[in-house]
Amino acid sequence: MHAFTAVKRVIDKIMEWCNIIILAIMTILVTYQVITRYFFNKPSAISEGLAQYLFVWMIMFGSAYVFGLREHLNITVIKDKLSPTPYLVVEILTNLVLLIFSWGIMIVGGYQGALKQMTTVDASLQIPMGIIYIAIPICGFVMLFYAVYNICLAVVEYHQKVAAKPAPTTGKGESDT
Repeated sequence: MHAFTAVKRVIDKIMEWCNIIILAIMTILVTYQVITRYFFNKPSAISEGLAQYLFVWMIMFGSAYVFGLREHLNITVIKDKLSPTPYLVVEILTNLVLLIFSWGIMIVGGYQGALKQMTTVDASLQIPMGIIYIAIPICGFVMLFYAVYNICLAVVEYHQKVAAKPAPTTGKGESDT
């Protein structure tokens, strides 16, 4: 599990830096767009289009990153009241659904969608739209990794909780050992 956690930390850092870089580029592009529009009265279609596409990439990368940190929207009112075994089952089922979604919709569907869009060229940027859509399968792979990691982590945490449980006593002040 230590090697798995080390890989997760590397992926976390990559996702974090991708989001930071995208946000920095977007800030520069939007600032440039505002200056060209209001001071020179000549808006730039390239900076506007690129900022829009980078925003989509930032949402995709940010969503995957937050899911990996387990800080996504999660309502745990009922789940937190479960004993260790049902809690493990819920964690595994939840992550299996996310794993299937990541594989089927994001990776397979996203890849097919990106391939279909490679022949369509964006009017302002003159790049294939498939390049923009490739963020979906990339983030799908990241989310797939996180789902597998979360399942393994849930199993490890379950074993730690079960092992930490005190042994039942006979009621006479002595243990059964």
